[in-house]
Amino acid sequence: MAENAAPGLFASLRHLLGDAVELVHTRLALLANEVEEEKIRLAGVLVHGVLALACLIVGAVLLVAFLVLLFWEQRLMVVGLSCLAFIAAALVFVRRSQAGLEAGSRLFRASLVELEADVAGLRGGRRDEDPPSA
Repeated sequence: MAENAAPGLFASLRHLLGDAVELVHTRLALLANEVEEEKIRLAGVLVHGVLALACLIVGAVLLVAFLVLLFWEQRLMVVGLSCLAFIAAALVFVRRSQAGLEAGSRLFRASLVELEADVAGLRGGRRDEDPPSA
């Protein structure tokens, strides 16, 4: 009789360990998927940003050249005002970039939600009233 009880206990422990490993594997796969999505998103943003910047530079140079030729007698004023306009635009873009960086990323949010659900499930379906502040 003792032989039948021992393999049942070990089989149950192995099954429990297998479930835990499968849970960890699923969560790690979710994390890897989120990292890959964020990498693809950032690469796309970078490529589009560089292309937009290149087009903007070419357009700005051509616009200034056109204005200088159009207002040849006031060419110094045209170049000066163009310079001020580009500096002002650069400051606006710098502030927007800083705001975008301060907003943060959504990386790992889905994983954290799933891990909280896992913890709640392991605790018997209850959630803590006061989550720990990070």
